[in-house]
Amino acid sequence: MTNLYWLDKIQPSDRDAVGEKAFYLSCLLAQNHPAVPGFVVPATTFSQFLESIDWLEPLLADWPHSSLHLNVDEPRQLQSIARSIRHQILTAKLPDALLSSLESAVGALNSQALIFRPSLTSWNPKTAGILESHAVRAEPEAIEAGLKRAWAELFRARSLFYWQRCGMKIQQINPAVLVQPLAAAIAAGEVKTNCGAAWEIQATSGLGLSLARGETIPDYYQVQPETGAVNFQRLGYKTLAYNLKTGEGKPKKKPLLGNWESRKITNSTLLIPDFAGSCVELLTLGEKWQSEYVLEESQLQKLIELSQKVIAEFDCNVILEWTLNHTANSSEPQFYFTQLRLLPREQVAPSLEKAIAQIRTPAILKGLGAASGKAEAIAQVMTNSHPENADFLAGGILVARTIDPNWLPWLKVAAGIVAEQGGMTGHGAILARELGIPAVVGVVGATRAIASGDVVLVDGDSGEVFALAPHPAIDTADSNPLQETPNNADNYSTAAKMSIANYQSSTSERSSNPASKPRRAESLESVWGAPTATQLLVNVSQTSSIDRLRNLPIDGIGLLRSELMALEALDCQNPKIWLQDGRQSEFVDRMADCLSLFAAAVAPRPIFYRSLDLRESGADGSFGDTFEPELFDWELSVLQKVCESGHTNINLILPFMRSVDEFVYCHQRLETILKNRPDQFQMWIMAEVPSVLFLLPDYVKAGVQGISIGTNDLTQFLLGIHRKSQKVGAGFNGRDRAVMRAIEQLIRQARAAGIPCSICGDAPALYPEIVESLVRWGISSISVNVDTTEQTYRAIARAEQRLLLDAARAIVKN
Repeated sequence: MTNLYWLDKIQPSDRDAVGEKAFYLSCLLAQNHPAVPGFVVPATTFSQFLESIDWLEPLLADWPHSSLHLNVDEPRQLQSIARSIRHQILTAKLPDALLSSLESAVGALNSQALIFRPSLTSWNPKTAGILESHAVRAEPEAIEAGLKRAWAELFRARSLFYWQRCGMKIQQINPAVLVQPLAAAIAAGEVKTNCGAAWEIQATSGLGLSLARGETIPDYYQVQPETGAVNFQRLGYKTLAYNLKTGEGKPKKKPLLGNWESRKITNSTLLIPDFAGSCVELLTLGEKWQSEYVLEESQLQKLIELSQKVIAEFDCNVILEWTLNHTANSSEPQFYFTQLRLLPREQVAPSLEKAIAQIRTPAILKGLGAASGKAEAIAQVMTNSHPENADFLAGGILVARTIDPNWLPWLKVAAGIVAEQGGMTGHGAILARELGIPAVVGVVGATRAIASGDVVLVDGDSGEVFALAPHPAIDTADSNPLQETPNNADNYSTAAKMSIANYQSSTSERSSNPASKPRRAESLESVWGAPTATQLLVNVSQTSSIDRLRNLPIDGIGLLRSELMALEALDCQNPKIWLQDGRQSEFVDRMADCLSLFAAAVAPRPIFYRSLDLRESGADGSFGDTFEPELFDWELSVLQKVCESGHTNINLILPFMRSVDEFVYCHQRLETILKNRPDQFQMWIMAEVPSVLFLLPDYVKAGVQGISIGTNDLTQFLLGIHRKSQKVGAGFNGRDRAVMRAIEQLIRQARAAGIPCSICGDAPALYPEIVESLVRWGISSISVNVDTTEQTYRAIARAEQRLLLDAARAIVKN
């Protein structure tokens, strides 16, 4: 139990016991390269620790016959098993002999802080990005917690999913944990070699954690391996940095991150797990960090020189991770290598190798995948917020700080979207999903890392943006394509024509491809199955979606977002502008024409028109009707005109109801203006303000005939987290217990009141596992975006089948 392996004493015969990570570091130390020392807790120690735990059921039991039998395709079960195993590991006590050995070894490291790096002893599967390291203070309780947390990394839900997908059995998981001293870092990064081509160097401020997590855009260099000359360099966008808490693991006479401005983020528990012994803090960096490279020129040359000596000893491509630290025995910062990874040499034809080196060199940008799909095209960085004052070329990748719904003309012809701000539930993301184009949002520094003319690959599934090399026909000295000069206008025009050609080609392929055309309702039903008792509705706003609706076996339109429909109908002008100009007649005609198209497409199935919700367009964060009663009257006139034209399937939903008095006012206006409405016409409200939880019976007495739960707003108001926030976006969770309990209460109250209850937010599509609960509680209908109708249907059908099976079993049992 007490056998530890010191890096400087590891032998080739120890390789299987300590794993590749520790073995190659030991090789660096043996050759006197500047590597961080440390020791390894081998896999045998982990096995012995597991045997010492008093499991309710042994972890290494035959899973198919145990309660720990894992089906990774069942998210709820996966999370439950992961929590159970991790809890057992984290709460168990380390054997005294092991703890004593650890404390003795840590004492020999002579450091105030440590980092525990878990890995598998086997070469495959790869664990980069799967297992996180843990930094702790060098204190007995923290040491114990650090080791157990490193072991527990193996049993996160994502890890269990990965092991099973790789074909690994639980008995094959043999972890080694590398323990090293941790010092406050000036900078960190990696050097990546590419045989026959330029090396790539990345550098960021502080510890390397921000780089590993994809939370910063590092400084980037391309280096000629033979001479060490820098062929290309690009300044990063370093807005945050991780480092040791003040006073831990660094000489007091040295500054933490130089003399530049930095500020501690006090509430960072969503980014840094807060537990006893944690020693890392998160800092935001001032403007000066964005304008200067983190490495001085002499430091960069020193790093290149040290890397050349290491790489000369390996006949393959490698990735060297490094850190730059102040040390107590040197007046100058010193480089240390923290990890060495060997990469298999790729067999690439010489003609292709040069092309790859020229084109696919820059780093990956990471964000949140907001609309699925992939697109590669010419980037156009847009800083002009007024579409009428600028041109966007069809087929380009739209790169911007934020996506404004008023940019609809650009979005309709874009091949993809990259935005620095926004979330899954923002209007820009919603439009992208409806238009069927990939979108990645929350990409820090995208408008600085990408220049107009760059070839960009957007992956809306993984949330990755590949900023490829500039197109050879484009001069990117000016990042704004709208300000062309005689020198670059022709080049940019050439690239634009290529982009448009690709766009037209891909559009043509989609329209001519039989697989992409709407299937007949009969064939869809045969593929999907029989109709469900729970109605399946869709959320739409653009008339371009109508062709996709005609032959879908849906029960109607559960949410027609009028504020987004108005963008198309009113030439992307805010409806308040039309109100100010007194253009009522034209407003009513245009809106009625659009609404009639949707009504005809799904007739006789119902359509629920949600009145204008202008909060994202600048209204005071509240329900627009109460501030602009005349505009609401105009909308009622729109409904009146559509009904008079013969459409009898129109219904109305009022958004953002905060009080019964607001509803009473709107109901009175309805009775006054929309007198000749169809008998089946219903007036609902959105249940998205938490006060509805307490006032629903009062709303029903006042005349509410149904509710539609808006999970996006309900979640942000219940949890106090803005739906567009990047800083705490991880906390925006539609499956949170408070949110789910609120949804259950609303469904049960609606059933008790005898009114229908629908749900139209993004939660059912983002978290299909909650559909079973919705069906069990008695939801009347579920409304989702068009692209997620099939997966939602299957979730509904599966949930209803389980309810029937449970009921049948209960009857048999009784």
